[in-house]
Amino acid sequence: VLTIPATATNSTNGTTYNVTVIDAEAFKSCDGLTTVVIPEGVTRIGRMAFAYCTALDSVSLPTTLTYIGSMAFTSTSFYSTSHLNADGLLIAGAYLIGSLSSITGSITVPEGVQGLGNMAFYNCASMERVNLPAGMRFIGENAFQDCRELDTVELHNNVPPALESNAFTNADQTVILVPCHQSAAYQAAEYWSSHTIEENCSSVGIATVETDMPTITIVEGGINLDLSENETATISDMTGRRVAESMGGFVALPSHGVYIVSIPGMKSAKVAY
Repeated sequence: VLTIPATATNSTNGTTYNVTVIDAEAFKSCDGLTTVVIPEGVTRIGRMAFAYCTALDSVSLPTTLTYIGSMAFTSTSFYSTSHLNADGLLIAGAYLIGSLSSITGSITVPEGVQGLGNMAFYNCASMERVNLPAGMRFIGENAFQDCRELDTVELHNNVPPALESNAFTNADQTVILVPCHQSAAYQAAEYWSSHTIEENCSSVGIATVETDMPTITIVEGGINLDLSENETATISDMTGRRVAESMGGFVALPSHGVYIVSIPGMKSAKVAY
């Protein structure tokens, strides 16, 4: 059992450092290792860091990770069919680090997954669509390499996840479907602009109290307000905290929930997003 320390002290000068990286091949072929716990603060796990640790069956990863190198856990007991979920995905904590190449059709990555490790969907040649959860923070190198039938990757983040330049190698035809009114943010983010970006602006429902408010429409990522000239709406959550002001058009909302839309001189509307 290995618990990697959060800090390390230089025995020569006494300086203490935070542990932030597990280097490439750092524990490669440690075939007696059964469990590893990596502390908060570690941001990168290098290529093949735990490869061929054949007895390694339990892996605890921190929420601070932003990079999981290719083959980091290959040929371990953890990286086996016994740890795959029902859809053939290998998930460690908040990260998807591998999958069965035999996946076909459409796949939905479970809520709570925050990152795709390098080669997460490598060579899933018959996979056609991937629905990623809100909260994705990064998509690693070669994550969708050789997914030649991959037509659509749907994201629900208003803030684009960090993307490696070669995440879609040999999957160039893939359309990136993003929340309504967020295509500009993705086009401006590093490496996203080289892909086809489309917006998902389909209505997702609305619930309001009796009101004389102008038209309110719920769309992916928030609401659209059709206001008259010189009208300003205030949008608050159910605690009364103001989350936005608008003179009309699209208003991004931070999360799903119930909001109050108010315009001076009019009744307020309760909106379930």
